Amino acid sequence: METARQLFFLRTYLSHQVPMLFVGPTGTGKSVINNSFLLSLPKEQYTPNCLNFSARTSANQVQDIIMAKLDRRRKGVFGPPVGKKCIVYV
Repeated sequence: METARQLFFLRTYLSHQVPMLFVGPTGTGKSVINNSFLLSLPKEQYTPNCLNFSARTSANQVQDIIMAKLDRRRKGVFGPPVGKKCIVYV
């Protein structure tokens, strides 16, 4: 039941380009459902970027991970490859 509900919101909000935040008790599968959904998206339309944090993760490391999946458009402007949308999952 909870999986179906979460997948509904993921599909609906993604199609309408609405940012989302899932909260709930530990161990209910939020991360697993989100990761499997993002990895099942068509590769020719989306570039998923999943970030995992630890106590030693720095701001520079996060920026490097995100920037690695983006293309440089011009000085100081980055974006996903042309024709794709980048989704960052933290």
